[in-house]
Amino acid sequence: MQRLIYTFALICWVIASTAHSQTSPPEVLKSAHEGLQSFLSRVPLEARGHYGFTRSDDFQQARLGTAFNLYTITPQSLLTYSADTPVTSLLSKTAMWYFPVMVHNEIRAILVVDQVDGQWQAVSLGYAELARALDRVGQRWPQAEGFHPQLIAVFQAKEYLVWVPEYSSDDLISIFPPGLELMGGSNAAGVIERLKPVVKEAIQHR
Repeated sequence: MQRLIYTFALICWVIASTAHSQTSPPEVLKSAHEGLQSFLSRVPLEARGHYGFTRSDDFQQARLGTAFNLYTITPQSLLTYSADTPVTSLLSKTAMWYFPVMVHNEIRAILVVDQVDGQWQAVSLGYAELARALDRVGQRWPQAEGFHPQLIAVFQAKEYLVWVPEYSSDDLISIFPPGLELMGGSNAAGVIERLKPVVKEAIQHR
C-alpha cells in the first residue's frame, strides 16, 4: 500500500513538473538565435533605449535567457470566471515564446518567436518595460530555487500577469503596465474581477 501511494505521488510530481516546464523546442530555440542577431543588427544606436538597451551595451555579449511559453486568458474564460475556478482552468497556451535578451545578467529586452505560415520565426524585439518587470520577477522568484513563473497576457486589457504556482496556486500577479504592478501577489479572484469590465469594453469597441 505504501509503495502504491509513493508511486501515485511520484506520478503527480512528474505531471506537475512537466506542466510547469517551459523548455522551448529545438526549432523554436534555433529561430530565436537566428532572429536575435538579425534584429540587433538593425537597432540604430540612437534608438537603443527604445528597445531596452544602453548605448554601451555590447551586442556581441547579448544572449537568450530561459524562454516563457506565453499563456493567455481568453475573454470567454475571463468573463465566465467564478471564484471557485482554479487558475489552471483559466489559462490557454499560445504558440508564442518570449525570450529574455540578457546583457550582463540583466534582462534588457524580449524577443518574441511565433509561427508564421507554419514556420517558426522571430517576429519582434523590444518590450523594455516588460523585460524590466520580468527581471524583478526572476530576482524575487528565481528558477534556481525551484520557482517556475508562468507569463500570461490578457490581450484585450493590454496587461501581463505572472502566475508562480510554487509561491501561491491562487495568486495572479500583475507586472505590466507598471502602474498596476503588484509584486506581492493578488488573489486571482480580485484580479479577474478587476479585468472583467476592461475586457468587456474592449470587446464591445473592437
